[in-house]
Amino acid sequence: MKSFASCYTAPLNRLAWAVLLLAALLFFWADPCQAQEPLLDVKLYAHRGLHIEHPENSLGAIQAALDSGIHGAEIDLRTTRDGVIILMHDPILDKTTNACGKVRETDYAEIQALHLKSAQGKITEWTVPTFEQALKLVKKRPGFELALDPKDVDAVAAACLVLKFDMANQVQFFIADPKNVELVRSIKNKAPRLKICVDMLNWWKIEDVPSFAAASLEADYLFASEWFFPNRGFEELSKRGAPVIVYLWGAHDLKKRFDHAVSLGALGVSCDNPLELLPYVRPLPAKK
Repeated sequence: MKSFASCYTAPLNRLAWAVLLLAALLFFWADPCQAQEPLLDVKLYAHRGLHIEHPENSLGAIQAALDSGIHGAEIDLRTTRDGVIILMHDPILDKTTNACGKVRETDYAEIQALHLKSAQGKITEWTVPTFEQALKLVKKRPGFELALDPKDVDAVAAACLVLKFDMANQVQFFIADPKNVELVRSIKNKAPRLKICVDMLNWWKIEDVPSFAAASLEADYLFASEWFFPNRGFEELSKRGAPVIVYLWGAHDLKKRFDHAVSLGALGVSCDNPLELLPYVRPLPAKK
């Protein structure tokens, strides 16, 4: 026959083990090593909008970016035969719409009737937006920026539209080569408040050239694709008033490459999947 003491201590032993197990779990959950690191003050831009779930350069891709907490979207500008500025990366309609032909040889009325393809090649309900429609959409979200890549467009005409909607503080013009001096100056002469971002290409390899270009072109930002990253980094340029925005290609090891860009001094990152990086940066404040 079991004694009273043995019958009483058995439940206590089980209770003690349960308490120890719970304490161990709480210890690991509260491990200071697991604490979240401070959020970075780095801007994230969606390359052609958030185009994984929506067609690239569509209002849907821009709206998704607006709703996500990232800081901006890069879009491509082209001009139709009758002079309407639209959002499209390629010079032909074949890749992203349900039609064929060149953008420059097609009137806007014809393009307006087309539907955009998803990243998987499926026809969607989204249509080709005009630059004006994109500006109206983004204007509703103060602080969000549009980075414009003028593929085939009169940049001064595009600048006039930006001024028409009083959006100089939400738009930056991407200039693909520092040799486009006249293009930069024509934009600045028309609207000094407009921000210019100049891609230095392989000029990054020559020390002091980026700083000289930023000063002589009055560039507000410089741009670097990751295959041109200089080992010396970008911090000196930021100190001189020309922060650097970088482009990260593809999704492989995105966080690792992001960390490398930030360690070099990049203050902005454009990529295809910025949502993967959003947990590590300070998001755009919610709209009041």
